[in-house]
Amino acid sequence: MSKDTYADALKNTLTEIKKICPDVSSSFIFKMDGVIVAGDSETGEETMEKTVNSFQSIAEKAEAIGGLQALLIDGEKGKVHLSRVNDMYLALAASKNADAIYLQSVTRVIVPTVLKLLESITPTPLQFEPSKQLIVDTLSGFFAGDSVQIDVEILTQWSQLLNRKNVDKVELEAFGGKKAECTVKEINDPKLKGKGIIRIPERISKTLEVKKGELVRVKPTGV
Repeated sequence: MSKDTYADALKNTLTEIKKICPDVSSSFIFKMDGVIVAGDSETGEETMEKTVNSFQSIAEKAEAIGGLQALLIDGEKGKVHLSRVNDMYLALAASKNADAIYLQSVTRVIVPTVLKLLESITPTPLQFEPSKQLIVDTLSGFFAGDSVQIDVEILTQWSQLLNRKNVDKVELEAFGGKKAECTVKEINDPKLKGKGIIRIPERISKTLEVKKGELVRVKPTGV
């Protein structure tokens, strides 16, 4: 089974869950490293990316107490439920008065069962495309250059996943659809390390039509 078939099967499952329970407004599945595996047919990619980015900050802090298995955010207008399923997380948004028993069956029974079934017919673990959603910080001035800057931890992680000595180039994609391929270096400002930031030369940020504080999707080239 290819990763596209795997993702399509999960997408269909999440879409059917929404049809059965209209109280569910959106749902998607992602990996801890930020890779989105699948989402229902109506949830926008930008919504998923922003949710994952926020979740990763919480999850990193939770590692000190043994990791995060489940999280329920009960707001005035609705609920957001995040739960761990094997090595992935299910994010599910629902209305304020959604049936709690049904939501539990989705997070604890339906989705885990589908994942288990798919894994049973997949001979080897699927490798999804490594990518990150990072916060833009612009570089300006004569020495800005043409290279973007990313945390060395991210570059090391990608090198290990791709079995490469190092990652020299990355592809940037803005939510508006603009793309750019750039050489990449380690962030040289110690105050910005570990904060999920990508430093982009002003010229490239204008090409992508992104501003400081916005999110961009970044992945190593050649994957």
